[in-house]
Amino acid sequence: MVQDEFVVSSRAVANVAVLWVASIGSAYVFTAVGIPPLLGSLVAGVVLQNATNGFELSSRFRETIETVGLCVILLVSSMEIDIHAVARAGGVSLRLTFLPGLVEAASCAAASFWIFGMPPALALSLGFILAAVSPAVVVPGLTRLQKMGYGVEKGIPSLVMAAATFDDIVAITGFSISIGIALDNQENLALSAFLHGPVSIFLGIASGLACGLVLAVTRFCPHSWHRGVIALELGLLTTFGYKRAGFDGSGAVATILMGIAAKLIWEQKRVVEYAKCDGGDLFERIERDVNFVWDIVIRPLLFGSIGAAFNLDSMPVGNVSKGCAIVIIGLLVRLPTAFLSAHGQGLTLRERLFVAIAWTPKATVQAALCSIPLTLINKMKTEEYDDKEKLISWGTQIMITAILAIAITAPVGLLSIQYLGPRLLSKETRGNGSDS
Repeated sequence: MVQDEFVVSSRAVANVAVLWVASIGSAYVFTAVGIPPLLGSLVAGVVLQNATNGFELSSRFRETIETVGLCVILLVSSMEIDIHAVARAGGVSLRLTFLPGLVEAASCAAASFWIFGMPPALALSLGFILAAVSPAVVVPGLTRLQKMGYGVEKGIPSLVMAAATFDDIVAITGFSISIGIALDNQENLALSAFLHGPVSIFLGIASGLACGLVLAVTRFCPHSWHRGVIALELGLLTTFGYKRAGFDGSGAVATILMGIAAKLIWEQKRVVEYAKCDGGDLFERIERDVNFVWDIVIRPLLFGSIGAAFNLDSMPVGNVSKGCAIVIIGLLVRLPTAFLSAHGQGLTLRERLFVAIAWTPKATVQAALCSIPLTLINKMKTEEYDDKEKLISWGTQIMITAILAIAITAPVGLLSIQYLGPRLLSKETRGNGSDS
């Protein structure tokens, strides 16, 4: 069982079905007009929550779909990582992976501490939520530019897409450590930081490599759909297992490394030593199957449920303006940091400007993480904390700010990639239109 109590009623199932249908429909309409489909699902949830009577999603369902969503996001991201592109980029990729996200997280944490009065660790957890770049927004836009030949000669689309995934790993790991410290009532802060930091990362690395080896063994389940099911099962097992053990960050690291390890084994053909088939194109088919689950089931429910948590009647206008201010502060710091981090690899000023702009959209990680602090706070015993109501207000503000970040940066970021890419990037004159 995912939770000790999970009551399923006919009304709850009907509400989930309505949310799924509305999210799919809205996503289709938004896609038709050139807006990311995830925003359509988000709007559908907001409308159902605020413009209809009787619609309500249980907190248990929302928590479960967010955990599943995070698992699938990480699994898809691990399959989209181009290790070779990252290696070719060298220092540029390393700087883009760490510097913009860490600087934005620290800036947003400082702003949250000043504006909301949040404790430093809780403010830093919000900073890491906001720091993650969304591959779901970045990858489609850059893939389109790559097929058209823009920036291909210098590998800019591959560089940004690969570094975006690693950026998410850093953000999710930082969030897991920060939220663990912020809501841990242990008196020994150093012990708490050690358990949620090095120990959590070590457990994630060890189990991720082990799961990657299991996923790579195709002797008993040689078909691609078998591998897709096993990939999802292993990802969910590590995600929910470590979540129950209190090491959320371990599950995230394990899911990412599982896909990377399996992909490297298949690429190096070592799998033929203990498999019935060559894994050359097997990973692409698994990625297609997992992406299908994401597009049809998980994404509509995840973003729809986040939108349904956005209750306009109980939301102070001041909190919205303060949340927008924090998002804007983070972007104002992130843009120049990304621009400076892109120095090297022969990139021109215009190309570095494009990399910085393409490094701004936020969506998937924010949707998966934004309500976790509030959920954890609501589960805490009142007698363990002097001012739980204050913690609840901070948890609510974290969720509001993350949703605002999605609404502001996802459409602006995608449109910027689509319209500024052809103007800032050089088009390859060769006819192949690929990096290779």
